Parts: sequence; structure tokens; C-alpha cells
Amino acid sequence: MNVKEVIQIIQYSGFVSAQIINVVLLYLLFFKANKKLGKYRVLMIVFSIFGMMYSLIEVLTFPVMFCKGRSLSICSDGPFTLKKSIGFPLIAVYCASFGMCISLLALHFYYRYIAVCRPDKLFYFDGNRILYCLSPCFLIFFVWTLNVFLFMKPDQEKEDYYYDVLMDGYGIDSHKVSFLSMMYKSPDTDTTPAHWNLFQLFGLAICCVIMTSCFSIIIFCGFKSWKQMKNCTTQMSKKTRELNRQLFLTLGIQTLLPLITMYLPGGCFILLPAFGIELGANANQTGAFIGVYPALDPFIAIFLIKDFRNYVFCKSLKLSRISTATENTKKSQSNMNAL
Repeated sequence: MNVKEVIQIIQYSGFVSAQIINVVLLYLLFFKANKKLGKYRVLMIVFSIFGMMYSLIEVLTFPVMFCKGRSLSICSDGPFTLKKSIGFPLIAVYCASFGMCISLLALHFYYRYIAVCRPDKLFYFDGNRILYCLSPCFLIFFVWTLNVFLFMKPDQEKEDYYYDVLMDGYGIDSHKVSFLSMMYKSPDTDTTPAHWNLFQLFGLAICCVIMTSCFSIIIFCGFKSWKQMKNCTTQMSKKTRELNRQLFLTLGIQTLLPLITMYLPGGCFILLPAFGIELGANANQTGAFIGVYPALDPFIAIFLIKDFRNYVFCKSLKLSRISTATENTKKSQSNMNAL
């Protein structure tokens, strides 16, 4: 079994797992969520639905990634590989979904910051206003898609440059299949010397700005929320303090997870070729890391939020049975004492 087949198995497994686990999480959010979750419940629902769509787009795309020289490429190896009119927009949506995913995560942290540090501003998320809060995420999705169409669309130079790589490594003809590429620096040819492509570097800058902005929001809001919770634990009720602790722990792990599975692999894939660090076929491992994220993220929420965990593992039912048995025992003892 070669690397390509292993990665496809991981992506298929990630897709199936993401659909099942997100359906479970959606059920819990709709029917078992604590009222104290407030509008954060809506954000979790949006993120869960997005995770299902993200994994579907990925399994339809089956991205094959490669870095050569000072360039990178993402090629579709899915059902629409030979249909460029569908395949290329699908790859663009796949790339843009990466940007939307990290922006939704940043929005989650922003909500926790408002809820903990600026509760008087929670009306930002009331009613239709929550759509305004979600609008930056959709804007990032649009900008990233546009970035792909403007700067990463293949041309004759890119198709020729990646022909041997894709044909030898994956049996794919770069002239016929759906793929995109960012060529930061064109190599020497018989007619032109090596030169930097400023437009391609501008596309790189857009990706870096989006990723850096989202990560900065996560760090700032996360630190402020943690500091405020640490200072005000005595002013919160026990239940509110415990729920905030669970949500913050969930967000913390949900940040560490995409850092390992998305930020680092995606960032290295985008940035390192610009510095002449050639990843080659190792860049294809990025798809495997990203493929498992939509399945792992909802599992973390289910496992760390107490009400969800108790329901899934039937702990609440066991506790109620124990409580009922204890009450029956007490009644029996009181009846015996009465006799």
C-alpha cells in the first residue's frame, strides 16, 4: 500500500467519522444543551454543520499536494479530476474552507471574550445580529476563493513545470486535470532567466494576513478571557463558573488541535516554498492532517462538555438510577425505623 492510498483511507475515514460525530453533536446541541450556553450554542451549530460540509468537499476533491522549487500545487484526484469546469472551483472552495474554518474558530474565541470580559456587549449576538458577527467569516471565504482564482489558476508554464512530477508520482497529466499552483519564482528557461512573480507573492501575502489575523484574535481573546475568569471566579455562580471552565477548556484544546492539524501543516505548505525549502511529496501529508480535523473537533466538544459527555456515555441515566436506589433505600430504612 503506497502513501497515496494510505492518505485516501485517512480522508475517507475522516469523512465518515465527521458526518457521524457531527450529527451526534447537532442532536445534543438541539435537544440536550444547557440553556446557559446562550448564543454560543448557535455558533457551535454553525461550526458543526460547516465541519460536515468541509469533510464532504474534501472527499469530493481528494487533494494531492506537492511542492517543487519555489512553488506549490494542489491537484484534484477525486471524481471531478478531468472536469476542469467543476474540479478547479471545487479545489478553490476547498482552499477557502480552510480560511473559513480558522475564522469561525476565531469567532468562537471572540464570543467567549465578550461573554466573560464584556457581558454588556452580548447583544451583538442577539437575533439577526449574529449574522453580522458571522459575516467576516463568509468574507474571508470569499476573499480566499477570489485569491485562488486570481493568483493560483494554472497556465501553460505551471502545467509544463508540474507535468513530470504529477505524472511520475501520481500518474496524473497536469495538462488535463484540475489543479492549482502558486509559483513564487519561475525557474530558468531557454528564453527567460529565473524571476520572482510579484502577483503570486501578493497571493501568498493575502493567505498569511488571514491566518495571522485569525490566530492573533484567538491568542488575544483567549488570554483576556482566561485572565478575567481567573480574577472573577468568586463573583460567578458555581454552575456558571463550571460551564465557563468547560467551554474554555474545550476552546483551548480546539485551538491546539487545528494548530497541529491545520495551522502548522497548512502554513508550512504555503510559506516554506517561498524560502526555497522544497517539501516535495511530503507536502501531501498536509491533506491527511487536515482530513482528520472535522472528525476530531466535535468529539472534543462532546467529551469535554459535561452534559454532553454524561448523555453520550449514559452517565446521567446511571446517576439517576443510583439516586433512585438511594432514595428507595432511605425510605425502606425509615419504614423499618417506624416499625
